[in-house]
Amino acid sequence: MVLVGSVALLLVLLRYISINLIPSDQHNIKEVSMVKTLTARTRVFLSSFFETTWAIGVGSAVGHLLT
Repeated sequence: MVLVGSVALLLVLLRYISINLIPSDQHNIKEVSMVKTLTARTRVFLSSFFETTWAIGVGSAVGHLLT
């Protein structure tokens, strides 16, 4: 159970860091290229997808182990 919690915490922290790496137009004076923005947003989407898949897999595995 500790391993599952550690991996889940790591995934949440990685997603938080990825979201903060996406530049915001309000706080930056210089413009950021569209490629960098799309790359960062794709990374956030894929990490969220992986995190959701991990949670579903762990939830089903724990459900099977408890029965």
